[in-house]
Amino acid sequence: MVEKALVDGMLKGEFKPGSPLLSERDLAERFAVSRTTVREALQKLQDAGWISVQQRHVTIVKDFWSQGDLEILSSITRNSDPFPFELATHLLELRVQFAPDYARRAVENNAAGVAAVLKKAEKLRNCSSALVNFDWELHLAMAVMSGNRIYPLMLNSFAGVYSKLRSALFSRDKHRLQLRDYYREMLAAATAGNALLAENITRAAMLMRLNDFKLYFGSLNPDCPAPA
Repeated sequence: MVEKALVDGMLKGEFKPGSPLLSERDLAERFAVSRTTVREALQKLQDAGWISVQQRHVTIVKDFWSQGDLEILSSITRNSDPFPFELATHLLELRVQFAPDYARRAVENNAAGVAAVLKKAEKLRNCSSALVNFDWELHLAMAVMSGNRIYPLMLNSFAGVYSKLRSALFSRDKHRLQLRDYYREMLAAATAGNALLAENITRAAMLMRLNDFKLYFGSLNPDCPAPA
């Protein structure tokens, strides 16, 4: 509870970068918990890169957006429900940049392997959970087959976020139909060994997913829907 509340406070600007955090004693009183519980939460926040303990045990909020790393993202994923809409949008924008590249590389390196994964889509049930699991399997497989070892590491770092966003990305019939169209087009490209086509198809699909996400959820709520 303490970790979640402090993360929420830092994301909303209640505890600003460069400012001192409340003392352990004050935090314990504020959340009606023991100082040991507070200390454990502060240690997790320090390990993730949110805060640093200065001289005389003063705890300072770090400039986590410029100094943090993927541990910050992992911490936000654990502690934010619903997931921040703006951050979700930024992650989907990032995927527009790197997904087309690993799709092209995967077809160049192992078109038959990509096609073999995509053929599984023909037997998928038309429900969110089945599509979520398969879509993750496909993108991770293409990342691995791309030959770039950083891509799988990046995707695995985003696994928790992807789970958070699954209801937003696959909840509507329109989205599921678009996804199946993407699988069919990608299967044709992989079967033909056309890596450039796979890149273009993936870029268009990721852009469509991003724009639909902004359209359907940006106007409804500043945060993403909770997991289904």
